[in-house]
Amino acid sequence: MRIVTGFMFFLFAVGMNAQMPGEYGNSNSDIFSQLEQVNIDEGIITIEQSARMRALVNNHISMSKRTGGVEGFRVQLYSGVGNKARQEALNAKGKVLSDFPEENVFVEYSAPFWRVRVGSFRHKHEALPLLTKLKKIFPACYVVKVADIPLRALE
Repeated sequence: MRIVTGFMFFLFAVGMNAQMPGEYGNSNSDIFSQLEQVNIDEGIITIEQSARMRALVNNHISMSKRTGGVEGFRVQLYSGVGNKARQEALNAKGKVLSDFPEENVFVEYSAPFWRVRVGSFRHKHEALPLLTKLKKIFPACYVVKVADIPLRALE
């Protein structure tokens, strides 16, 4: 069972890369067809898979594309409510961008909370170096799990 689960995860991971529009030729074909495509100076891959397995993998890929991203992690710097919360969130964003201009900063509003989150990481351990840097400026920051990490951000 572990082997089947591992193989499905592998196919999903390869499929997420291969499903990006414009890559590997026709973006409308399924992942198996794209992997089996013969290109000059590349090896040949032949996948013998049941129709149900193909449908399952392709369904999983399309569902992930519809959600707008995958689960991942960001560092949360600020969360606040009230009249001043929006301005405080924007101030926190400005402070981060002045010290870390290369980082992606997200100001999010989910009533009644304003939140400021930084980064896009697939795994928690990848967010920890940024957390260490940000702790010097925002001592109360911490890593949070989110469900909308864009696939392009992980490349």
